[in-house]
Amino acid sequence: MPKPEVYIRPFPDQGIFWLGYADEFPRAFKLEEEPQPEKNFYQYGIYQVLVKYFPQFKDKRPSSAFAGLYEINTLDGQPVIFEEKNLIVVGGASGSGVMKADAMGRIAAALYSGEEYAVLYGDRKFKVDDLGLKERRVELEKLII
Repeated sequence: MPKPEVYIRPFPDQGIFWLGYADEFPRAFKLEEEPQPEKNFYQYGIYQVLVKYFPQFKDKRPSSAFAGLYEINTLDGQPVIFEEKNLIVVGGASGSGVMKADAMGRIAAALYSGEEYAVLYGDRKFKVDDLGLKERRVELEKLII
């Protein structure tokens, strides 16, 4: 599972960097309608880690900031796809939803159609229940972007 880390993404053609920090605790487990960036979170969280590894950021301050939510399945980092009381749940792609969207859509469609297996790209078969909660059978996700 992801641990709190600082992420850096340069945009050399624009002369800027994006910095991110995915924290877990002591955050409440809830949804926020409009998450807001926290100045102290940068100053006492991101900045402190950043300058230890990249001293060239010393005394630099952000020009803008935003906050958001990170969708993750804390069981194993893999998506969850299941049906409960006529509701199909598809989620928990852990930040790599674009890469997994085609397979997740095919698995959800197979679940909706009552199929035991979904046919993925390249005609690979995948057992629908393997991403469910009751008969889950997947490996721990080791690369989470």
